[in-house]
Amino acid sequence: MTSRARWSLRTPGGPGAIAIIEIEGDAEAFFASTGIARVAVGRFGLRDFFGIDRGVAARPGERTVQLMPHAGTHAVRAICDALASAGVREDRRGVAGYPEASTALEARMLDALARAASPLAIDLLADQPRRWAEAGLADPPEAAPAPDGAHSAALCRLIIPPLVAAIGPANVGKSTLLNALAGRSVALVADEPGTTRDHVGVLLDLSGLVVRYADCPGLRDTDSPAEREAVEIALALVRAADLVLLCGDAGAPPPTLDLPLSAGVIRVALRTDRGRPAWRADAAVCAPRGEGVHALAMLVRERLVPRAAIDDPRPWKFW
Repeated sequence: MTSRARWSLRTPGGPGAIAIIEIEGDAEAFFASTGIARVAVGRFGLRDFFGIDRGVAARPGERTVQLMPHAGTHAVRAICDALASAGVREDRRGVAGYPEASTALEARMLDALARAASPLAIDLLADQPRRWAEAGLADPPEAAPAPDGAHSAALCRLIIPPLVAAIGPANVGKSTLLNALAGRSVALVADEPGTTRDHVGVLLDLSGLVVRYADCPGLRDTDSPAEREAVEIALALVRAADLVLLCGDAGAPPPTLDLPLSAGVIRVALRTDRGRPAWRADAAVCAPRGEGVHALAMLVRERLVPRAAIDDPRPWKFW
């Protein structure tokens, strides 16, 4: 299967309405190996994509299939990972559309630059052709091993924004924190618990690292079906997050979350102008005064993309 079909993303990186993932090769083998229901030539239909999303699959030609899921970065990344697991390799031949590139690696670098979300990625990506050349791999093959898997995985968060989810009890200042991190009003703030009924999502630049930040509704006992449903949606986001901010204040018990998490956790004490909590916090913030906001942003960045990875002089497998 790996030699019969390849995928490529035909829409720009970043969040959007609809993405187009194009498959070229043996279409019949592609449907058989991925479990996606077959589409006849010249036809299209609604299909399930690996249980990650539902969208339109079209087959404009005998050897071409187009998958059109929602263009949220997490969904697109998950579908592309699932394609790779099914044996469909990424097609990097399309980066030859960069005539200024002298090597295929340089074309890959320019393509990654066009998609990178974080300012911190720019200098690192621009230096990759030199680093790979000095390592004796001026044009590494698709299967070139990463010098360090964890190192490269962390740096890839500079291209595709990681997901950060902030969650905790109602009315402890999570929305005020979001507004402080964003430097503008993106979330409704009020003293009444339950003001945030649905999660608020926004792209944030945290000292050069762009993240997808989800401000989740407060966790509390409620009789409202709509609020309970919103909390369930938020908990699904938390399970998928790359980093979770467990928020509380001096008037709340230690923040906990009875969920299996693979992500890292930062315990954040909010509204410190009202007192410091008795529980141990990794960061203390008074968002209205701006106290501790920058330190929290730097801590989030360090947990997701450590300074040691940014300063590492080795080549980075960014594709």
